[in-house]
Amino acid sequence: MLALRFSQLIRKEETMKRFAIATSVVVALALSSAALAGTLAGKYATTIKSPAKFKGTWVLNLAKGGTYTVANNGQIFVRGKYSVAGSKITFGHESGAGACPKTGKYTWRKSGRTLKFTRISEAPACSGRSGVLAHTFTQR
Repeated sequence: MLALRFSQLIRKEETMKRFAIATSVVVALALSSAALAGTLAGKYATTIKSPAKFKGTWVLNLAKGGTYTVANNGQIFVRGKYSVAGSKITFGHESGAGACPKTGKYTWRKSGRTLKFTRISEAPACSGRSGVLAHTFTQR
């Protein structure tokens, strides 16, 4: 009887350890996603000379809270929300003159002050977003 209770206690302890490890992993993943968004946060600019429809100086402002704005020649063109998971970023929930009705998914790579996006998936109706994000941005 005592041996049975002892083995039950050991199983409960093992279950608690597994639960604690799983919880730690979930918390670490959530924190790393927030940390990555924090490292990506900032103002980035690119100057586009052609095609004519994208001509101008574009500024992408990624706020720490997961919101962003896109300005062209000083005028806010789009406001939206973004989320980061590892090296992937999703843009969406946009409003403004250049707003896109669908979300767009990209990978991102930051090297020093340079930020580069690569399209994963984007709706055909969102060619403006993909056209601007195809250029290399420099952090201000």
